[in-house]
Amino acid sequence: MDTKEIKELLQKVREIGEPLKQVKDLHIQSKNGIQDLVTDMDKDTERKLRETLQTFTPECTFIGEEGDQIISDSMWIIDPIDGTTNFINAQEGYAICLAYVKEKQPLLGIVYDVIEDKMYWAYKGKGAFVNDKKVEQALPKRPLSQCVWEASLNTLLVFPKLVDLFKQTRGHRSRGCCSLSIISTALGKTDFYLTEQAKCWDYAAADIFLKECQGISWCKKDYFSCESNLYIAADVQEMIETIKEYL
Repeated sequence: MDTKEIKELLQKVREIGEPLKQVKDLHIQSKNGIQDLVTDMDKDTERKLRETLQTFTPECTFIGEEGDQIISDSMWIIDPIDGTTNFINAQEGYAICLAYVKEKQPLLGIVYDVIEDKMYWAYKGKGAFVNDKKVEQALPKRPLSQCVWEASLNTLLVFPKLVDLFKQTRGHRSRGCCSLSIISTALGKTDFYLTEQAKCWDYAAADIFLKECQGISWCKKDYFSCESNLYIAADVQEMIETIKEYL
């Protein structure tokens, strides 16, 4: 995709996100328990995204949280609403996520924070942007004792040794939106993030942004896995190796 097409796509994503700003009378379903929810807006948003993306890249298949999951040489990885529980309960802290992948190379990542109206996007080798402004600052690379990090309560329950890691850091947070947590790490607002239950649509878009900000990541399983995956985002490899000691 060229720059003009990307700009047009970003505008389309904004338009698709507009109905998510004021929502009433949601139809909510449980997929795999009371903490894994989907709404009619998730499904409608993914449908709109697929229709839009087909006009830009008709050759692409899709991996989507709410639809078919077809891996091919050219594909889009879609999460129509990352942070569905936040969307339902808090009406903030959720994002539309798109990742364009060609020949297994993630190229374009788009994370749209709907309520904040911030478009985080990056193209491999061309940098990361917040709306139209290129990200220029370097990651802070703080020592562990000065780090603030993010992980869900579920992750802490699965890896109880992370409590020992917490005691060596400045603090821990949990925002309930994988993509926005990765973005926070990419921008140096937090120092690392990990989750044990991410699927590729949760992290793929934000991971491209992270890499263009010179951050790094690690997955236990295949990067394009549609099953729960252990994912870590950080500023340097040494930090990831330190975190893995507590898993």
